[in-house]
Amino acid sequence: MAPNPNKAVERADARVKVDEKIPLNDYSVQVDEYVYDTRSLAKIHPGGPLFVNSFSGRDCTEAFLSYHRKAFPHDRMTDSLIGKAPALKSATADADYLELCKLVEQVLPRNKAFAPASYFLKVAAILSVAFFTEYYMHKHAYYKWYLTAPLGFVFALIGLNIQHDANHGAISRFWWVNRILGMSQNWIGGSAVDWIHQHVVQHHIAPNDVDHDPDIVGNAFLRINPLRPRADQHLYQHIYLFALLGFFGFNYIIETLKHTIEGFHKTHFSKLLGGNRVFEGMTWSLFVFRWILFPLYQVPSIYTFLNICPLFLVGGYYLAFFFVISHNFEGVHLFEHDYNKNVDQSFLRKQVLTAANVGGAWLAFINGGLNYQIEHHLFPRISHAHYPTIAPIVREYCLSKGIAYVHFPTIGENVVSCSKHMYQLGHNQNPTNFVDSKGRVLKPNEK
Repeated sequence: MAPNPNKAVERADARVKVDEKIPLNDYSVQVDEYVYDTRSLAKIHPGGPLFVNSFSGRDCTEAFLSYHRKAFPHDRMTDSLIGKAPALKSATADADYLELCKLVEQVLPRNKAFAPASYFLKVAAILSVAFFTEYYMHKHAYYKWYLTAPLGFVFALIGLNIQHDANHGAISRFWWVNRILGMSQNWIGGSAVDWIHQHVVQHHIAPNDVDHDPDIVGNAFLRINPLRPRADQHLYQHIYLFALLGFFGFNYIIETLKHTIEGFHKTHFSKLLGGNRVFEGMTWSLFVFRWILFPLYQVPSIYTFLNICPLFLVGGYYLAFFFVISHNFEGVHLFEHDYNKNVDQSFLRKQVLTAANVGGAWLAFINGGLNYQIEHHLFPRISHAHYPTIAPIVREYCLSKGIAYVHFPTIGENVVSCSKHMYQLGHNQNPTNFVDSKGRVLKPNEK
């Protein structure tokens, strides 16, 4: 007789007294209705401890689903089980997503989903150009805008092609390979730990969630969240949006240090990341030494600083530009959190309705596949090299389920649509397709 996988869970249920509702704490994670000890799971997690530790204190049901593309093996994790709590979503809510996973695996088997050998040639080329250019400028004390501007673009390529896949665990089945390449985020002025907390833990789980997505917080000049009060300047945000993106690189460097010191980026970092934050602070200091202190020591002039500024301007602009247009376009869905929690719990629908693709395979090669934003959000642990292959399958499946699948043929069309969306948010209380907690699509000026 075949073994019953539920027996192990049943034995664990008895051991932890499942009649008691044990809430999450800073050192546990929840998957479905089960609560696990974070530190115990981190020791055996094939993707390395950083991922598990980053989610400590949270529900990880959808995170596990999207990264492993299967149901959680509760029967094999009983040694880490410490209790039960009410599940945050129905056990059948993601049947459509799991069905899609099976279709994708027919074309891209699970063991072939990591980066192909050719990808590492691209990594070597990008990093070689970055290291040689920086070495040349420092060695010869030669800081000119026509070197720093192209280097800024190369830094953006590192962010899009290397750190992004690495910090999603998509490059290799060996966690240490992803961890090493993921630290390229620190080399270009960011923080891998801050990025994972902001992007993996929050944005990917709650895209365009007006209550929980840190990417749509906005600021005094940009109203990208309908919960933010309208102001006079927002009437023109569709005009100046793409000019403001030039400041992203400068702001990102400053905010990275702030988040690292405070242990807070929209929400608090996991308490298990304290040691990681110390290391992140050290690498941030090294970046400032490389690109502010050392150049000014060699060539103490305001012109040195001005010639270095294009590094931040170009790199930051390129990164921000593509992320902005991929989640802000005419007709994109925005949700109140309780809608995702209580009305429509489908992970598939949430991800597809809040993202858009643009361009094709060539742009994917340059931008690390992030122009296939839909496929990336659905399958963050699949290497971006495979997105053009699986995109037709995803599109056909979504359309068969009546889920709008948005793909702009050109960047220009995506930009126009983004501008229209920003115009709506600047002139109306709500954009098209803003869904409240009761599932109602709110009218332009309905509160």
